[in-house]
Amino acid sequence: MSAGSTNLVDRIAAAAACSRETVEQVLNDYGLNLTTSNRRHRSMRLDRLRIRGEKAGEVEPGMFDETFVFDLGVTVIAADNLRGKTSILEVLTLFLRGEPRNLQADVLSWLNEASLDMHINGQAIGLRLSLKDSQITDARILAGTIAELAASDDSPAASTTELARAQSNAEWAEQVGAFMMTQLGLEEMQVFNRARSDDEVGVIKSHGWPAYFGVLYPPSGADTILLGSTAGDQLPVRLMQVFLDMPEATRAMRVRALAQRLDSEFNAEQRRGRDTNAAIARQIQEATTRQTTADARLQALRHQAPAESLQELADSATQAGERAATARQMAEAATAAFNEAQVARVADEKALNGLRESKAASVLFHGLDPRFCPRCETAIGDERRSREHDEHQCAVCDTTLHADDEDDYTEREAQAVQALAATRAAEKALDAAMNKARVELHGAQEDLDSIDERITQAQRVHQTAERIQAEHEFAAATAVVEALRAMAPEEVETPVSVAVLNAANKILREEIAQVSAALYSELSDATRDFAHSFGISELEHVKIKGNGTMDVTKGGGARSSFSSQSPGERLRLRYALVVALLRTARARDIAGHPGLLLLDSLKAEEVQDDHAQTLLQGLVSAAVEEPGLQILVTTADKTLSGSVSGVAGTITPKPNRTSLF
Repeated sequence: MSAGSTNLVDRIAAAAACSRETVEQVLNDYGLNLTTSNRRHRSMRLDRLRIRGEKAGEVEPGMFDETFVFDLGVTVIAADNLRGKTSILEVLTLFLRGEPRNLQADVLSWLNEASLDMHINGQAIGLRLSLKDSQITDARILAGTIAELAASDDSPAASTTELARAQSNAEWAEQVGAFMMTQLGLEEMQVFNRARSDDEVGVIKSHGWPAYFGVLYPPSGADTILLGSTAGDQLPVRLMQVFLDMPEATRAMRVRALAQRLDSEFNAEQRRGRDTNAAIARQIQEATTRQTTADARLQALRHQAPAESLQELADSATQAGERAATARQMAEAATAAFNEAQVARVADEKALNGLRESKAASVLFHGLDPRFCPRCETAIGDERRSREHDEHQCAVCDTTLHADDEDDYTEREAQAVQALAATRAAEKALDAAMNKARVELHGAQEDLDSIDERITQAQRVHQTAERIQAEHEFAAATAVVEALRAMAPEEVETPVSVAVLNAANKILREEIAQVSAALYSELSDATRDFAHSFGISELEHVKIKGNGTMDVTKGGGARSSFSSQSPGERLRLRYALVVALLRTARARDIAGHPGLLLLDSLKAEEVQDDHAQTLLQGLVSAAVEEPGLQILVTTADKTLSGSVSGVAGTITPKPNRTSLF
C-alpha cells in the first residue's frame, strides 16, 4: 500500500472514529483498494477497416469487398445521403463498442467478414468478425504487427497472438468491453439508484465500456446531453471526472455507491424498526385497553356476586376434618371397649349361672338311685352299687365321684357374683362413653358437611361462565401485552461499515473537490477557445460545472444553459468539450481522453456551408495542436473537405458508384 493510501486509511479511521485495522477490514470486505494506480496515457488510433459481404436491394447490389484506411488527424467520409457514411461509423462501433448503436438491419445482414486494425496505447490490435444472418459466428481479438494483422483477415497468422475469442453477439460485446476497459485503464462507474419507495432498498448500477464509448462517438446536435450518450446517473460529470483523471474518480464513485447502498439498507432497517415499534405500540395500546376492560368487568362481577374466601373455607374444612377424624377414632375406641365389656359381662353371667346350675344338678343327681342304665336299661348290680359307696365310682358310668365342698362352692359363687357386678358396671360406663363419642362424631361430621356445602357454593359462585370468560379475557390480554413488549426491536446502532464508507466517501469527494475547481476552470477556457474555432464567434464565456452541466454566456452577457442552445451550437460545444478534455489531459500530463472521435453528419443540425467549413477547419486545427487526435467526420457535402486545408484524408465512393460499399 502506498504512502498516499496509508495516509488516506488513517484519515478515514479518524473520521469514522475507529482503528485503521477496522478500516482496512471494511475496505477488504467490500473489495476496495485505496492504492493509487499508475495510470498511463490512453490512445486509440484506427488504421484499416475491411468489410466483405453481399449487398441486397436496388442500389448497386452484389458482392463487395471494401477497405478503408485512416490516418491521424481528420478523415472526411463524404457521400450522398443513404450511401453508407453512417454505416461505416456504425460498423466501427460494432468493433469498438462490441455492439452497434444504430446500424441498419439490412446493412448488418449484408456483412459476412469484417476486419479492423488499430493501435491501442501504441500496440497493434486486430479485431475480426465472421457473421451469418446478422449474427456473429466467430470473432477474435489479435495482437501482432501491422503486417501480421494485414495477413490475418481470413485466418490468424501464425505469429499473431489471440487475446480473446467469441462466438455470439453477446459474447463479443462482453469480450470487447472487458478488453477495452483493461487496455485503457478504465473501471466501471458505479452509481446508486434510490428505491422507488421507502419500503425498498436501492441498488448499485454499474456503467462500463458502452458508457465510455459515448465520449468517442457523441450524439447528434439534437440531443441535449452534454457528454456521453445518456444523462442518467450523472454520467456526464462522471465521464468528465474520469477523463480529467481526477483523484481515483471511479474508486470514489464506487465508495460513494457502496456508502449510499449501506445507508439505504441501514435506513430501511431503521424504518422497519420504527414501523414495527409503531405497530407494536398500537397493538399494545389495543391489548392494554382490552386488559383494562376485562379487569374492570372481573372486578364488577366480584362485587356483584360476593362469595366466601375459598382459602378460608379450605382452612376451616381442614380443621373440621381433623375434629371429625378425632371424634371417629374416639367413637370407634369406645365402641370396641363397650363390645369387650359386653362380652365380658355375658361371660360372667354364664359362669355364675353355670355354677348355680351345676350345684342344683349335683343335688338333684345325688338324690337319684337308678336301678337301670338310662340308655340301655341294663340292670345295675350290687357290685357297682357297693363300689360307688366304698370307692366313689359311679354305678352307672364308672366315673370317679368328687364330693362337693359346700364352703368352696359358696366362695366361688360369691366371686362370680362380684365379677358379674363389675362387668355390668363397666358395660354401663362404656355404653355411656360410646354414646357420647357418637354424639361428638355426629356433630363434627355435620360441621364438616356444612363447610363442604359452603365450599361447593363458593366454587359455584367463583366458577360462573361469565366470570370465567372475564378471567380468560384478562389473562389473554395480559399475555398479549407482555409478548408484544418482548417483541419490540431494540434500537439499531450504525454499523461500523456504514461509518467507514461514509467517511471514505466524504474524504474522497473532498479530494476531488480540491482539484475540480481548477480543472473545470481550465476545461471551460479550453472549451470556449475550441468553440470559437468551431464557429461560435459570439461566445463570451463557458462554465463547466461539477454537476455535469454547462453555462453559456454569449451575445451581451446573458447566461443560458447548454440545453437551451440551438442544435448546431450544441453540436459544436459538445465537440469543443471533447477536444478540450484531450488538451487538458495533455497539458497536465494525465490519463485522459484516448483521442478518437467519430462525428456523424457534420452539416446537420442547422450547420450551414460556411459554418461547416469553419467547424471542419477548427477540427483540423485541433488535430494539429493535439498530435494524438484522430477524427472521422461524415458529410453529404463531397466538396467540403476540398475547401479546407489540412484534412488528413477523404473517403468517397469509387468511380462510377454512389455508395461507399
